[in-house]
Amino acid sequence: MPKTSSLLAPLVRRLSPTMPKPGRDGLMFQRLFWGTLAGCLATILLAESPVLDTMELNLLEWRFKIAHEINTKLWGTARSQDIVIVTYDDDDQFDLEPEPTEGGPAPIQDVMASLISTIETGDPLLIVLDTDMRGKANARLVETFRKHRANIVLALLGSLEDASDFPSAELRKACAACAYDHLTSETNGLVCQMPMVVDSPDGDSNSPLFTYGHEVFDSLPKAVAQLMASKGGVGPTLGQMPKFTKDDLPLYINFSGTKYDTYSASDVMNKTVPPSHFEGKVVIIGTKFTQKQDNTPTVRTPLAAHVTHAQIQADAINTLHKNEIIHTFPRSILHHLLLLAGGALGAFASILRMGTRTQTFLCASMTIVCITQLLFMSMQVYVPIVPLLAVLMLSYVFGTLIYLDTDLRLRNRELAEAREAMQVRAEEERQRLAEELHDETLPALSSVARMADKLTEELSDNPVPKEMREKLDQAVVEMRRVINDLHPSVLETMGFKPALENLLVSLERETNARTSFKDGDSNDDYGFSNMTRLQLYRIVQEGLNNVQKHAQANQVELSVDLQEDHLVIKVTDNGKGIDPNKIRADSHGLLNIRQRAQLIGAHVEWLRPEQYPTGTELRLIIPVPIAETEKTGEV
Repeated sequence: MPKTSSLLAPLVRRLSPTMPKPGRDGLMFQRLFWGTLAGCLATILLAESPVLDTMELNLLEWRFKIAHEINTKLWGTARSQDIVIVTYDDDDQFDLEPEPTEGGPAPIQDVMASLISTIETGDPLLIVLDTDMRGKANARLVETFRKHRANIVLALLGSLEDASDFPSAELRKACAACAYDHLTSETNGLVCQMPMVVDSPDGDSNSPLFTYGHEVFDSLPKAVAQLMASKGGVGPTLGQMPKFTKDDLPLYINFSGTKYDTYSASDVMNKTVPPSHFEGKVVIIGTKFTQKQDNTPTVRTPLAAHVTHAQIQADAINTLHKNEIIHTFPRSILHHLLLLAGGALGAFASILRMGTRTQTFLCASMTIVCITQLLFMSMQVYVPIVPLLAVLMLSYVFGTLIYLDTDLRLRNRELAEAREAMQVRAEEERQRLAEELHDETLPALSSVARMADKLTEELSDNPVPKEMREKLDQAVVEMRRVINDLHPSVLETMGFKPALENLLVSLERETNARTSFKDGDSNDDYGFSNMTRLQLYRIVQEGLNNVQKHAQANQVELSVDLQEDHLVIKVTDNGKGIDPNKIRADSHGLLNIRQRAQLIGAHVEWLRPEQYPTGTELRLIIPVPIAETEKTGEV
């Protein structure tokens, strides 16, 4: 059986017959249906793509920088009035640390004791130690912690998998809070999301980040922000702290690009920086090694490269303290919105014309970029944009393919309808000519023939009237043949199969070839329309004419058989044969056969016959409408 060619997808081809076909309304429904389906499919394929997550991370950095540039142009660069950073670098380590004592505390602890005492003379709000305090405790540092316990925060470093990663118990108990300073960084070193959230055994989504024994550790930004609010009276309280679940991705790094007063530990201890600079402020003490970058992980924020942990913590604390955390739009809701948007965009893409579609989707892309950027800057809401743009692009591609496919099928159908209308008009014109020849020309020839008979009687000695009569008889026979070719009345008077068999009789009479007609079933009415029956008759007639003119055959067979739900008509001869691959495009007879077959939805092909060593088999296959009726009746 013939297979329908596909331009877009086999699925569309198999299911499209179930869609409404007549008119442009049915075509619009098909476009909307397949466009919506393609858009939803694109969304499902892209919703969880890890490639898009990587692209989104890179685009997030661009979004930060755009927001920072706009914010800087409008409001300038802000300088923090609440946070000061004190760095401890390579030179400080060389100049300030004494010689280490074997088995004793790390030399940095003695330096920290002096540094904290110096800063405390300036009456700071809080002192945050974001340095490595592991190992045995220095008695002087413990005493300093206890003396200023109310405003000391100790940041815990490391993985905290065992007790050896902890600062000593004396130090932990001598400070106001211990906090885990974990930084969530991506594989490219970009830090923009803090803190990491885990599930607690009791299911509290706002649980502390880490619990060891009976000690509880919050994230460093959260612990410091709580103390700032309780001590300074400004900022979110414990109950007002934002709660996050593992599905949330809060951005603790803001785009404002806040600048912090930064001093070195040497300048503070040498009183180069007056302690009054720290009054009422949060002082973050962190390391900044420049000669040991091989031991220090490369970390950067969306706005700056090689950022110290202390500055990242300062940004996070400042963002939380001012309640300017950028919340990520919930992914569960985003997926549903993407599915809805994908379906809508696919439907629009499948019905809009090419120029309008391109302009619409370009405007939609720019609108999405602008709206998401405004949400990011004004409402601190981060909406992932790459999935939206990816769904938009795929919806555009799928919608365009669907539009082109349905438009091509529409034009083919309209062309077929136009050809059918032309064929109908041609048949009507042939019928009119046949009727005129039958009603006017034939009677005129018969009248002339009677006049010739009269002349024959009057001029019995003259042979011309007799010859005239014979010529007129031949003309009448030829005229009747032409009339039958123009409008085969045998289809109406004798039926479909007898009309085909009559063509064989005419061929055998004119060529002396042996002919045979094989009827595979006794049915003669297959539910074909008059137009379809006439076209089948014309195809068989043209095929037999080709046999008569070109095949030089002495055996011709015509078979009609019903195979499943298709009628198969074969014209087979034992002539000199024809190569189907070398059929010329200008072969009007064969081209006429193809066009007639296409007009009625039939499939035609030329094959080598099985029963003859040479020759040609014209095979015509057409679906039978009555087959569906018979099947329905059997059920």
